[in-house]
Amino acid sequence: MRKKKRWALIMAIVMLVLSVPNSMIQAQEIQSTQEFAIECAVESESNPLYGFNSETSTEVTFESAQQTKVPETSGPRLENFDLGIAYLRNAFVNRETHIEFGFYCDQPIDRAGDVIKNALFVHTKNPIEGDYLKFQYRQYKVTRYLVASGSRYCYLIFMDVVYMTDSAQEAAVSTAVSDLLGSLGINSMDSYSKIKTIYNWICQNVSYDYAHVGNTEYLKQFSAYGALVEGTAVCQGYAVLLYRLLLESGVDVRVIPGTGNGALHAWNIAELNGVYYNLDSTWDAGKDLYGYFLCSENDFLGHVRLDDYRTDEFMTLYPMSPKTFEDKEKTTSEETTPETIPETTPEETEPEETTSEETESSTQETTPEGDSSVEQPTSEQETTPQKKYPEGLALDENGVWKYYKNGEICTSYTGLTLYYGTWYYVEKGVLNWNYTGLTNYYGTWYYVKGGRLDWGYTGLTKYYETWYYVEKGILNWNYTGLTNYYGTWYYVQRGILNWNYTGLTNYYGTWYYVKGGRLDWGYIGLTNYYGIWYYVQKGILNWNYTGLTNYYGTWYYVQKGILNWKYNGIIYHDGLRYTVTNGVAKYM
Repeated sequence: MRKKKRWALIMAIVMLVLSVPNSMIQAQEIQSTQEFAIECAVESESNPLYGFNSETSTEVTFESAQQTKVPETSGPRLENFDLGIAYLRNAFVNRETHIEFGFYCDQPIDRAGDVIKNALFVHTKNPIEGDYLKFQYRQYKVTRYLVASGSRYCYLIFMDVVYMTDSAQEAAVSTAVSDLLGSLGINSMDSYSKIKTIYNWICQNVSYDYAHVGNTEYLKQFSAYGALVEGTAVCQGYAVLLYRLLLESGVDVRVIPGTGNGALHAWNIAELNGVYYNLDSTWDAGKDLYGYFLCSENDFLGHVRLDDYRTDEFMTLYPMSPKTFEDKEKTTSEETTPETIPETTPEETEPEETTSEETESSTQETTPEGDSSVEQPTSEQETTPQKKYPEGLALDENGVWKYYKNGEICTSYTGLTLYYGTWYYVEKGVLNWNYTGLTNYYGTWYYVKGGRLDWGYTGLTKYYETWYYVEKGILNWNYTGLTNYYGTWYYVQRGILNWNYTGLTNYYGTWYYVKGGRLDWGYIGLTNYYGIWYYVQKGILNWNYTGLTNYYGTWYYVQKGILNWKYNGIIYHDGLRYTVTNGVAKYM
């Protein structure tokens, strides 16, 4: 009888082991690799607007690494740098004051502190990340260990942060932002109207917090919470609020730190028609006539940027308009439009997965190839088609817009041409108002809608049975991530919709679960990403979940969103008691 019980127990253990996926076993084995701490760095930093020389750093290299104990972290160890940064950024968004985690990498990172900081605050265009985080903490202190872990390395991070606001105040900001933008009717406006309406509201409703000037312990004055919820702030609060509201409205914007008339100051730049303009809502607050609204650099007197914000790299990413924006420029553009007949916009349809190949005739435009190394048109190239009249667009005697070259209609030309600042699509010498789709110009693919190059369009477009990703009017071969098209989120890989992808992808700091090229909002369970098993809840990686989850008939223990192979203990789930052994749970 005892032999039968013993044999049954052995078989149960064998079945349990066999039920665990092989990749899970491999991930578990990684955790047991022998490790040694190589070096330790202690760094602290204050917010950029508190002072320019606010960084301190101490670094210690251990001479006898194999005798240096590796500290334990209460947080997870992530498989790579990107996942580590996503975890850290999520902690900042949630205003966590103490953060512990780690991430693996193949090689030590040169100037790791700067690399991590820059990645944490990178401009993701998510309204609650980027500059919104960068200018909403007061200071942080971080202790960072570099650990040799088998053939790889691991950085262990221990960080303490002081924020301008707490999570409850940020929740109040989010509610107030939603209510304000809804009341202003922002969604129905063009970009200029969005900028002007939001700028007007801030200048008319936020007052300067003179009561706390110089009191750096009163942190709300530096925050969007102070500006929006309490109605009073200093320049940092003004700038961060404008950043939040414009990004929520779909307008790209940055916070620019520097000096105003020699004192520490912050303002914004915002994108309009492909270039950026300066805005200073602090200095325009309460005024009837604005002096710092959509200004060029030359007209933006008294402002000097910090060095990092006037480098060639930064100015290339955010090209400034050579002249200050005027309302009449918009009117002039409309008056010079060569359109004389109503435009028609072809209806877009939801992407469908195509399995059959279409044979292209010799008259069809060549399908774009994924060569991201093709050079962008230079300014000289862009103006080549429109050197002088009669070359370019002109009305014929029947009121039809046609493309002329050397005084004659050029029926051989199909492509883009410039006319009074707007690019139009010409097909066989005639402006085609009905065309919507991609077209190639000097090696770059542009998106045309209703005969015009649409600089404002970001999303998917279908071209010869393949769906491509367009960003601000240009096919972006470098983009990998999610995009929304008619209410459904699709997964794009290197500029092309990938119907075959199933797994996790990062979008504005949040990890989503994709199945067959579409974001699967209904999925709840585990998924493997680079050897680590993560817990997904309704399509989103849930870093906050701790408990049991069932995966193919076996129960596993998840801690803060990651399957914990080291956990042993008793867990209650739905009123039932489970014994957890090495992360695998069994009902008692």
